[in-house]
Amino acid sequence: DLNKIKNILDEFEYMQGLRLLITGGEPCMHSGFNEINEMLSGYSFRKILFTNGLLLKDDLIKRLNVDEIQFSIDGMEKGHEILRGKGTYKIVMEKLIKSIDFGITVSIATMVHRGNLDEFEAMENLFKKLGIKEWTVDVPCEVGNLKKDQSLMVSPEIGGKYLNFGFGTGLHSSEGGYGCGLNLVSVLANGNISKCAFYSDMPVGSIDEGLIKTWKKINPIKLEDLECNKINCRFIDLCRGGCRYRAEQSGNKGKKDLYKCHMYGIIKL
Repeated sequence: DLNKIKNILDEFEYMQGLRLLITGGEPCMHSGFNEINEMLSGYSFRKILFTNGLLLKDDLIKRLNVDEIQFSIDGMEKGHEILRGKGTYKIVMEKLIKSIDFGITVSIATMVHRGNLDEFEAMENLFKKLGIKEWTVDVPCEVGNLKKDQSLMVSPEIGGKYLNFGFGTGLHSSEGGYGCGLNLVSVLANGNISKCAFYSDMPVGSIDEGLIKTWKKINPIKLEDLECNKINCRFIDLCRGGCRYRAEQSGNKGKKDLYKCHMYGIIKL
């Protein structure tokens, strides 16, 4: 409900929130997207739209009340379209360049998958040539359709090495002694609130309780409780335990994120 969304945004502003990540699915498909976009102009926090670019018509790009657009680009033409569908690469690249021309800050997110492993150097060269300042590279978690069809998934031994690609500071920061997600909360499409969208089946509350009250229910992850700390990993402050959801899919809350271990060359696991 748009009124409830407005209330949450008001609370976030009151809390001096830093970044609003507008994501989905594809947020531009929301039936009230135009109204939500109008709401955004009144807030001082940084607003970032995550999109596949397919619905970004020129008039919409010009009307967007966001500070940044993060495009999902999952390879060069071949690799991107294996994941996103035939004909999508040309569209997303056109929308990305158009957004830059309109003066909007643009960033890129790429998922490592079996169909794009030979395209990362080409992507890096292209994105730097375009003047992109922020390129996030990650490995998808086994949720949604990837639980049913894992043919595009890569092992930690392979995928971890590709996490060394990308550049910029990233969206999610933390503080000394705590793991990923310390400053993050996710408001889900059904109104539930969780510490991250991956934990949608473990909500800590709902939008009806309010953001301030619900956020206080989230227990931050302490690095001292992770296996990484117990083996005295020298990269723990850089890695912060990696993606905790990905690590915890084995059922062990203190488990290591093996993709991050291979990224940093911690081979003896």
